[in-house]
Amino acid sequence: MPPDLRDDLHPDTPDSFALRRRVLLTAVLTLGAFFVLGYTITALEAPPWLLLPAMLLVVLLVVRPLMAPVLAANRLQRRLAMQAYLERNEDGRA
Repeated sequence: MPPDLRDDLHPDTPDSFALRRRVLLTAVLTLGAFFVLGYTITALEAPPWLLLPAMLLVVLLVVRPLMAPVLAANRLQRRLAMQAYLERNEDGRA
């Protein structure tokens, strides 16, 4: 985000563009893993249901760690928004 736009935000607010890039990277990696696992299972002539536990492992070992900063940033944004809302309401009632 350009520095002039970040000046208006709370200093603890995470960079939303970096979070979007992380989500896109996670989606591309997950889709790639799906195709690679599907091709591998088909090439080995293994039962197709093995794709389900394999993708479960991908979600647990790849997707969740990559998405952890995004989830933390969302929690922070919600907390800051609620804090600003409560401060605005306190000022309006006083």
